[in-house]
Amino acid sequence: MNNKSLPITPQEAVKRLSGALPTRRMRDVLERRFGLKNGHKATLEEIGQTYKITRERVRQIEADARRRVGVSGGIREIEPVYRVIGEGLLAMGGAASSLQLFGAFAEKRHHPHLHFLLSFHPAFVFFPEDERFHDRWAADKNSAAKSEATIHKTMAALAEKKRPVTQEELLNIARAAAGELGEAAAPEEHLLSYIASTKLIKMNPYGEYGLSFWPTVSPRGIRDKAYAALSHQGAPAHFRDVARLIDAGRWSKKKVHPQTVHNELIKDKRFVLVGRGMYALREWGYEEGSVRDVIASLLKSSLRPLTRDEIIALAGEKRMVKPQTILLNLQNQDLFKKTQDGKYTLV
Repeated sequence: MNNKSLPITPQEAVKRLSGALPTRRMRDVLERRFGLKNGHKATLEEIGQTYKITRERVRQIEADARRRVGVSGGIREIEPVYRVIGEGLLAMGGAASSLQLFGAFAEKRHHPHLHFLLSFHPAFVFFPEDERFHDRWAADKNSAAKSEATIHKTMAALAEKKRPVTQEELLNIARAAAGELGEAAAPEEHLLSYIASTKLIKMNPYGEYGLSFWPTVSPRGIRDKAYAALSHQGAPAHFRDVARLIDAGRWSKKKVHPQTVHNELIKDKRFVLVGRGMYALREWGYEEGSVRDVIASLLKSSLRPLTRDEIIALAGEKRMVKPQTILLNLQNQDLFKKTQDGKYTLV
């Protein structure tokens, strides 16, 4: 939708509501408090300085202006505008962020006008921005509560997965959450609206969604960005390639220096140096140490001697190493011995 979906423009609707105000000062106070002129919501102090009156006097003028608009016939006059916006809100599940709801009807510069209009109609409930949600509108408090509950259940499911998911996966998770709350087969539009309203679920540059505080979603430095890049790739990479992966993710405009990546990753326990300049994530099962240390660890943890092929396969899961290198290390008779059936064990 766009502003053509409304019977009249938001500016014209505001003009009709403001017509109920008897003085230019009243209109100016409301316009500036809602940021209708330039998007800046003026403070009581700023307006008071303009008119050389106290903040309390500005507050009184604003309260009087709001009361006059609220009881005027202008609201009934532009009821068709409210009807269209209300239908749009219901199509979004009855609750949506201001940005998403207003974006369906007007350009961003006219969003303050829509905020002004909805503030005077009892069919719309406004929820200010807080730590969890962007500022948003709801058809009623129950719709807002349903949206919040769906988000909380979706977050809990994401926390169990411990990894970013595709949009399709996220929608499936949110649909299941909505289903548990009684909204069977929730439409995609509802779920997308709920997700867009929260600050707690974000999308990373790879188009994956996760909890906003995850390093794979909102990395804070080179180490987190490298962690996100390797997690997304799912395989070890040379530190030069990690730098390129970070740049490709467009986490920032500044290019990453490969040596900086190497210097940072070697100090972070989440990463393991598995080859010459090659890094992997420790959570993948890779181990640090020399090849013989890795082989010794495998044999020590095994309940039986291992064949040459088993050692090569298992060591390859711990380190990026060539089979020939593993075989050469197995010749160390101070550490390893060969059994009669051709298997290997510790001395």
